[in-house]
Amino acid sequence: MTIWVFFVGCIVGFIIGVMLSFRTAVAPLHHSLEKFTSGQRQYQKSIKYYPYNPDTFRFIGDPVDGIQFEEDTILFVRFKTRGTSCTTEEDHIKYLLEQGKVGWFEFPIE
Repeated sequence: MTIWVFFVGCIVGFIIGVMLSFRTAVAPLHHSLEKFTSGQRQYQKSIKYYPYNPDTFRFIGDPVDGIQFEEDTILFVRFKTRGTSCTTEEDHIKYLLEQGKVGWFEFPIE
């Protein structure tokens, strides 16, 4: 009888452990994945209206969404959704770009 109680206790403990692991590790990852894929779906719907070649766009993520490389210009790109405004950092970057305060820096690596 003691062996059966121990065996059932191990099974119940295992099930509870799996449930707790799912709640603490898998569920937040699932939520993050859903958020990411919904953003991708929105991006895919909007990209058909993007006026530049998406193959020459490089994603950065922060503080701007990315950089668009064209033959005669380089553009810093921010994808703006309705109801969102620029952050202070984005406004400052935009100001610096508009003032022509952009340079080239090369760092030699040995």
